[in-house]
Amino acid sequence: MKKSLLTIAEIAKELNMPESTVRYYRDRFINYIPFTGKGRGRRYRRETIDILRFIAEGFNRSLNAAEIEEALALMVARNVEVETETATTTAAAQQQPNLNEISVQVDMGEQFHELMNQVTTTMQLMAHQKEEINELRNIVAELRKQQQEQAEYIDELLVAKRKGNQKRWWEIWK
Repeated sequence: MKKSLLTIAEIAKELNMPESTVRYYRDRFINYIPFTGKGRGRRYRRETIDILRFIAEGFNRSLNAAEIEEALALMVARNVEVETETATTTAAAQQQPNLNEISVQVDMGEQFHELMNQVTTTMQLMAHQKEEINELRNIVAELRKQQQEQAEYIDELLVAKRKGNQKRWWEIWK
C-alpha cells in the first residue's frame, strides 16, 4: 500500500527530477500544491505528483508560468490560509468530519486524473503527427530531387535538338 502523505524528496524521486526543481515548482505554484504541516514537517498528498508533473510538462512545452497558473486555476482548488484556530474550535472541527469536503476532493482528484490522461493522449497524438510530418517532408524532398533530375534531362534534350545534333534521347543516357 502506498503512503498517503509524501515528503518533497519522495515526490522528486517518483518524478525522477532534482529535488531543487521540485522545490522551485512547489514554491512558484504554492497556491495549487496540497500539503499539510509546516516547515520540515510539511507533507504532500499523492495528487501533488500529478500537479508537479503537469507543471513540468508545461515548462517543457515552453509555456510561461502565467499560462501554467491559468491552467492550474481551472483544474485544481487553491490553497487558502486560515486564521489561527483556538483549541475549542479545533477540537469541535475534529469531532465532526465534513463528508462534503472529502467527496469534493475525491471528485477533483478524479477530474484531474482524467484531464492528465487527456493531456497525455493529446501529447502522444502530437508526437505521432510530428513523425508523419517528417516522413512527408522526406517524401517531398525526394520528389523535388526527382523533378530537378527530370528538368535537367529535358534541358539536355532541348540543347541537343537546338544544336542540330542528331542524337536520339536514348543516346544521351549512354
